[in-house]
Amino acid sequence: MTECTTIDKPFCMYDADQHIDHDSVEGHGILMCSIDNLPAQLPIEATEYFGDRLFPYIWEMLSSDATRPLEEEDFSPQVRDAVITSNGKLTPKFEYIEKLREKREKAQIMKKSGMKRVLLLGSGYVSGPVVEYLTRDETTQVTAASVMLKQAEQLAAKYPNTIPIMLDVSSQEGHLDSLIKDHDLVISLLPYSFHPLITKHCINRKVNLVTASYTNPAMKELQQSVEEAGITVVNEMGLDPGIDHMLAMECIDQAKADGCTVESYSSFCGGLPSPECSDNPLRYKFSWSPYGVLLNIVSPAFYLKDNQVVSIPAGGSLMDATAPMDFLPGFSLEGFPNRDSTKYAELYGIQSAHTLIRGTLRFKGFAKAMSGFVKLGLINAEDCPTLQSSSPLSWKELLCKQIGLSSSTSCEAFEEAVYERVGKDDFRMETLRWLGMLSDEAVPQAPSITAALAKHLEAKLAFDKGERDMIILRNDVGICHPTGELETKHVSLVVYGDPDGFSAMAKTVGFPTAIVARMLLNGEITTKGLVLPMTKDIYGPVLSRLKEEGLQFISKNTIHE
Repeated sequence: MTECTTIDKPFCMYDADQHIDHDSVEGHGILMCSIDNLPAQLPIEATEYFGDRLFPYIWEMLSSDATRPLEEEDFSPQVRDAVITSNGKLTPKFEYIEKLREKREKAQIMKKSGMKRVLLLGSGYVSGPVVEYLTRDETTQVTAASVMLKQAEQLAAKYPNTIPIMLDVSSQEGHLDSLIKDHDLVISLLPYSFHPLITKHCINRKVNLVTASYTNPAMKELQQSVEEAGITVVNEMGLDPGIDHMLAMECIDQAKADGCTVESYSSFCGGLPSPECSDNPLRYKFSWSPYGVLLNIVSPAFYLKDNQVVSIPAGGSLMDATAPMDFLPGFSLEGFPNRDSTKYAELYGIQSAHTLIRGTLRFKGFAKAMSGFVKLGLINAEDCPTLQSSSPLSWKELLCKQIGLSSSTSCEAFEEAVYERVGKDDFRMETLRWLGMLSDEAVPQAPSITAALAKHLEAKLAFDKGERDMIILRNDVGICHPTGELETKHVSLVVYGDPDGFSAMAKTVGFPTAIVARMLLNGEITTKGLVLPMTKDIYGPVLSRLKEEGLQFISKNTIHE
């Protein structure tokens, strides 16, 4: 410890991986208390009395294991009754604390009458535009619920009628249910894996829900229950998925209204650092964990080209399918297919299309750098005990292990073997060198190699203060007129982040989510069940209101001879 904690801030969290400490008690690390304001001495009688009473229980406390359930511990009644929390939960004798907290929260939430109450789950960086947009209406109140209470408090301090509370959806299901009961609408910005659970509680309480995530199979199974509850659950209401759907359907519906048939559809989208901030080998930066990005590059993909389904197998072949994207020549872009594009023929109602692809945009160089990680076996989500030991491994030692070399191999022989493994590619070698992965720099402790690489990239490729991000979205719709004339409609969206305000990603995910939430609160959406933003009653108002928020869609067309 370099300084003492205070009465106002009695604890700090020390993150040994990052070698930093911060005031918040949330997150990963060791909770520290360093006191310098105790009396110089305590009465010896009090000290001896306390020690005498505690001593008989010391041995059973020392042999306990905090990872075991409390009921499995061989505690005496005195020790068992003194345990306040175990395995992240209050013990039965202390559950009243949570009930008192919930009672206080409920009183705060219900204090103002006549309010439309919105429960926002998650307080990450895309939540700002959601709260800002909704609280423009003084009759709307937002409860920002997050496992990171400090983050929720910072959000609430910026906007009126916003109440911060702590909630861990994964372990406080009862608390989640009571909160949903007290609100008119739920917005979830949490990972998609939580949404089936949240949806079930919304069904039970008959409360509408909005998410920005894909509708996964577990959500689809709830379709009938959602309809029977008479509620609306709007999914895929962000950027991609979200704005891409709405721009696609606006163009497709207009083409059909004009008597045209859709012959091809291409959509590419990417969240990127602004060009002046892309000065690293990956030409990329992260404002969240890179773990999902890494897993995506070894995922399979399917798309339609000239009436033939093109299948890209899992394992890293996706990076080999990357192609230059020159639709905005001022940017040096490349793109690769994303997931299963073929299902959108039915979803968009364009079964007539001979070509259909949805993909991801990056600056040129990203795919080659990532494929180097694949060739070295660094995209591997399997459990790796070596990276979980107390003695850290260096990147050189890990790469030696991956390519079958002794850790004592000379630097020259090591780099020659790595060079051979990455296809004798100078750019891939420079990428590894720039990232410190050919050195004795320590590999972050993590459950898997992929998780360790994600931590490493997150530290090396984070946005610096004052840097901005950008998003680029491009839809190309090929149509055939009744006359036989062929035309391609081009729709582009380029948004830059504001270093002193919202990021581009926050704007393009947060505003669509907030707009459709407002539409639900106002009764503008009446369809019940699982809903996607692919009908004119939704995409029409949302696209119009996004333009009012400064998002400008550029439409052009090309007539083919």
